Amino acid sequence: MKVSYCIGLLLFINTPLCYSQLSTIDKKYTGASFVKEVNVDELINKCYSHEDFWEKLSNQQREIDRNRCPLNTTEFDFNRLYDLIDKRTVIYRDGDLELVMDRKKSKIPSNKPNYSLEDIVYEVNLSLVYKQQIRDTITLASYAYNSHQAFYLHSKYYYIDSNNSDVYTLSLNEYSRHIESVKYKYYQIDKENLQFKLKEFLFDDGYKYRIIYPDQFEVPDKSEPSNFETDKLRTCYQDEYNTTCNIESYNYYHDLLVKKLALLQAKENEPKDSIEVIDKQINKACLMIPPPVYHNEATTFTHKITRCLTEQIKQQIEKIDNKLNQVEN
Repeated sequence: MKVSYCIGLLLFINTPLCYSQLSTIDKKYTGASFVKEVNVDELINKCYSHEDFWEKLSNQQREIDRNRCPLNTTEFDFNRLYDLIDKRTVIYRDGDLELVMDRKKSKIPSNKPNYSLEDIVYEVNLSLVYKQQIRDTITLASYAYNSHQAFYLHSKYYYIDSNNSDVYTLSLNEYSRHIESVKYKYYQIDKENLQFKLKEFLFDDGYKYRIIYPDQFEVPDKSEPSNFETDKLRTCYQDEYNTTCNIESYNYYHDLLVKKLALLQAKENEPKDSIEVIDKQINKACLMIPPPVYHNEATTFTHKITRCLTEQIKQQIEKIDNKLNQVEN
């Protein structure tokens, strides 16, 4: 990760953000170090247990298989952290600025449409406090369960890199033999503007996308063929309950934009806009939508962000079509 540091008075004057070290944070509060460098694809693969895990593997083989997954080997223990946190636990202080942990138990609606019961959520939050006023708060760690879905557990891990003032969080659904629906966030602690500045968001729930703020939106598996017919792709970005098609509809229109722009550039003597410039303009307009906090908000966020992006792309395609008509006439 690229991190800005404050070195001397000159940099302090010319750099709008200052991310100084938080080296005084006790290690017992810094979380699970594997979260910082986690590779989501590898994590999903390593934390998958085969169907014959109990039937055919020996105890030693099971232990080896379990240890492939960093969730089983990390020293981080949510229950221990939760018990350690009081109503207001200061983990860092620099003059009037404090980083404060607190814990909370709550209930949120289940994201499973067939269940009306609520998820029970235990969480640890981190607040940036200045002169006794909370200026920003993020959820660091949590676990949630639903008594009607005993096979399922939603958990959230974190790591505070005190050397670089970075915070990483990893949210996932844990099942008996695998994990899924992974959300990864990377923040920088901005002590000048008193906020946790979100720099990156990655989501994987059978479909993947990655956001690098303020203006990058990426679909890693974009090259794979679509599972939907073209007629479906033209409209399904509007379907709130089909997020996979939302993503593929975005891919369809983005590919169309690239082709249309290349056609226009071939006809113009001096091409003005590149796809990189247009993408940044489109992305910046849509990435103002706040990312999900809880796991039951991810579907709605995915729909909102892809619909916004797709509608912006369609507007750009319409502009290019108008220019093509002018060039040809």
